Amino acid sequence: MGIKPSGNLIIGGQTFKTDAPIVTWREPPYWDATREVCMPTLSDPNPPCKPGGVPYGLLPMGPYTRRYSFRPRLRHYGMNPPYEAVKASIKQFVIHHDGCNTADMCFSVLQNERGLSVHFLLDNDGTIYQTIDLGLMAYHASEWNIDSIGIEMCNKGDATAFPNWYASGKYGPKRNVKVCKINNSVIKAYDYTPQQYESFDKLGRALQRYLPNLPAEFPQLSPGKQHWGTIPKDQSTRFAGYIGHYHLWDQKWDPGPFEFEPFCRRLRGSFCYPVFPTPKGEPKKNEERPAIPEQADELKEDAKELYKANEARADGGFFPVGPWGEARLWHGGVHLAGKDGGGVFAPFPGRLVAARMGKSSAIGSNNFALLRHDMNLGSSRVQFYSLYMHLADELIADKPVQWTTKSDAYKNAKAGDVVLLDEAIEAGAQIGRIGRAGPGDLSKPQIHVEFFATAELFTGLPGASIWTVVDGTSGGRFCDASAVNDLIDSNHDGMLSKTELAQFFSTSGAAMHYVVPLNLSEWTFEPSWAEALRVPKDFKMLKPADIDALVADQITPGLWWDANVASHCRLPADGIVYHYHPVAFLAWFNQQLLDAAATADPNSKIDPSEAREVPKNITDDFGDKLGTTMRSAADVAEDPCNKKLALNDLIQGFDAPECTP
Repeated sequence: MGIKPSGNLIIGGQTFKTDAPIVTWREPPYWDATREVCMPTLSDPNPPCKPGGVPYGLLPMGPYTRRYSFRPRLRHYGMNPPYEAVKASIKQFVIHHDGCNTADMCFSVLQNERGLSVHFLLDNDGTIYQTIDLGLMAYHASEWNIDSIGIEMCNKGDATAFPNWYASGKYGPKRNVKVCKINNSVIKAYDYTPQQYESFDKLGRALQRYLPNLPAEFPQLSPGKQHWGTIPKDQSTRFAGYIGHYHLWDQKWDPGPFEFEPFCRRLRGSFCYPVFPTPKGEPKKNEERPAIPEQADELKEDAKELYKANEARADGGFFPVGPWGEARLWHGGVHLAGKDGGGVFAPFPGRLVAARMGKSSAIGSNNFALLRHDMNLGSSRVQFYSLYMHLADELIADKPVQWTTKSDAYKNAKAGDVVLLDEAIEAGAQIGRIGRAGPGDLSKPQIHVEFFATAELFTGLPGASIWTVVDGTSGGRFCDASAVNDLIDSNHDGMLSKTELAQFFSTSGAAMHYVVPLNLSEWTFEPSWAEALRVPKDFKMLKPADIDALVADQITPGLWWDANVASHCRLPADGIVYHYHPVAFLAWFNQQLLDAAATADPNSKIDPSEAREVPKNITDDFGDKLGTTMRSAADVAEDPCNKKLALNDLIQGFDAPECTP
């Protein structure tokens, strides 16, 4: 069509510049899905109704002119929901193929024949047309329209029914043919063009930055393996990420051969360790980041090296007790000794939600970065946080890590401020450098790495029984759980000495690798640290003034968890969370992916000779003439998962308790 894409993306009335080839409805050919009239197009200059007419009277929808609606949680904003509310409300991206020749034809069918809409159209040449603000609810996925956006990818679809469709070039460039098995139907389908794949990747990367509740995840049959069939409705309505139309309806097969796993992998980056798992914490030859190996034996060896970096070389900072190697104080992470200034990397994709730079104290660096991760492991949705404490100061770095250059909030902050952020971080991205920390003779290059969650993780997954939850809430800042203390307290005096901790973790630390304490985070301001240290006998040798000095010099400078930070980061105000040993978490999580990867993908064993035309009871969007899988009564109903939420909760993106996975 000779159109030059602007690359603009419109969300909540705001325009964002991207490198994706996007053409919005404000640009020629002005495909505006909010217009309640018929609109002639190049492929259909004489639509089946007069311009301005009302062609939609087909049951079960009844007559209507509006091809969109308002998202229930944003309804009170009308046509102009703000970006801050929109970005919190979108959690799904539904992918379709249109069965049409061109995006022009698809828009005409939706606008002029069916009374439907979709946020994006992806043409044969990779041009993306945005037809409606992402804050408005398009008619493309029935009940799932409430929290989703959608795209129609131009593709004729069934290569058996239309064997020579792209042979002449009349309907676009020639395409490869792929065989896929969807809901047990073996289908020979046209693949998408290289231009379409490239453009969709660029759109996905842009959305990663601007839509924080839309993770690069996909429906999984087993950990890391794409599900090629319809999933239970209770799972699909809770799902967050990229999903196909056939995942929602068993009478649909779009988007056909589209492979979600490699697409999401390209967006997510490479899973890795937070530091290099080598004896000196240095990269091996030609290593840019400490990537997770593809062999289980190598994964186990790397985990052993990281355990050593804590239990044998860090002189303390044990899990789940023993900060700096002494006392019964809870310690939610581990200290990993490493090379001064060595890289610290994001092990999983996520959002950088809080950080601090330019802060030090008597125990060294108090700089940190906090990431929130939303992921799927098989059919389970897993949300957790990773914390990196005692980072080197990026304010004085010659080449600061990339996230520091992107955020206006960070650039405008003062040294030592806790900055609230919302930056997309790819797995494998460098998020900082190893700083120096530790009191007195324990000062050395090391970082504190911590993994925690607001709910128990992995419940119901195969192999999850290895994790043992220990309720440590009754002891406040001190561990009073016998399941932990009794193993370490060799003289049975009710306290944990430096000698006892060092002896236990150097010989028996594995006993704590799969313990999951539910306890108060050490990073909270409340309850008062000074008062907490006065009560038990652990610090009875110190005078009150000494305790106050200890808290002021070594503890308070490192704290950051207050009500404001908790609200922004979606953390509990009381600071009580489930803590996981970070090395054990990384090894176990990635082992599940390696185990699943060792099993064959069902689609890899398909016999092409079994392919037949798409069954009559299964269709793509072009064949859905009534639009029953695209528009439904749910489009005007309240989201049942949000009836109990206040407006501030909706903007923050919370789900009601009964809808939390």
